[in-house]
Amino acid sequence: MASNSQHLCRLLADKFSEVFPEEVVAILPGVRAGDFSTLPYDHIIFTGSADVGRTVMRSAAENLTPVTLELGGKSPTIVCDDFDLDEAASRIMYAKLVNAGQTCLAPDYLFLPEGSEDRFVAAAQRLVAERYPDTNDDSYTSVIDDKAFRRLRMTLEDAEAKGAKLVPLVPNASFNDVLRKFPPYLVLNVTEDMMIMKEEIFGPLFPVMTYKDLDETIEYVTHRDRPLGFYVFTNDRARKEKLLYSTISGGVTINNCIIHVAQHDLPFGGVGASGIGHYHGYEGFVEFSKMRPVFTSPWLSLLHWFYPPYTGRQERMIDMTIKLKP
Repeated sequence: MASNSQHLCRLLADKFSEVFPEEVVAILPGVRAGDFSTLPYDHIIFTGSADVGRTVMRSAAENLTPVTLELGGKSPTIVCDDFDLDEAASRIMYAKLVNAGQTCLAPDYLFLPEGSEDRFVAAAQRLVAERYPDTNDDSYTSVIDDKAFRRLRMTLEDAEAKGAKLVPLVPNASFNDVLRKFPPYLVLNVTEDMMIMKEEIFGPLFPVMTYKDLDETIEYVTHRDRPLGFYVFTNDRARKEKLLYSTISGGVTINNCIIHVAQHDLPFGGVGASGIGHYHGYEGFVEFSKMRPVFTSPWLSLLHWFYPPYTGRQERMIDMTIKLKP
């Protein structure tokens, strides 16, 4: 196991070493993906960015090692006009700000029916300020490291410089460079040339867009990399099915966000740029196993009836076998 979360990695290394020998479970703080992906493992699972995932896959190919990649991406959220907007805001903002947005399945951008954005902004400001009245306390997660903190600042500044409207969700919250506390923002009036719309955000910034017709959202989603998660808010069966069957994603949660990952009887994984393979539950057991079929030939074998040279009798036997095959 390698991880960018070094404190957690060291904690797990200490705890696991008390129970398991290293040849059973090895947790190695400080090891990068490139350090282990060149080794001839039976199977490699990697969770991280798409760029590093490509590197892992290239390295694994040298040993023909199969890989499972869980890569995240820009997971869309679409709210239809038949769903209660306040309730949608409550569920969406909870999912967005789990771990300060630093989850692979965090809603990455939002589509709202045209004309409802002001109501959503007001609801989000009220809800987030209630849940995180002080972004410097322990209820609100720090950004993982200085590099990620700087990247998020650059992303926000780039959006503002290119015309986006920044909406702070916690009054008087400020950036805390020491604790790496990054206050949450909605970002309105976004355009495709902004960093925030090009890359996975992985932080507490949330672009909000509007649509007139549901087909606009479908076209937008389908013309981009296939996301790890897809979130739809509607009580209308026809709309739900239209959005489901017109798009492709790793997984889907209807009328909430990210909850499908907690259902351990459902397979979890991406598709295309968001990953390869899946795990959790039975599918996870199959993913990381190699089925080894074994056949024992019986004492009495009639295979010699099919030995060459091939005459009319062999042809008749083959034809009869094909006809009798269930």
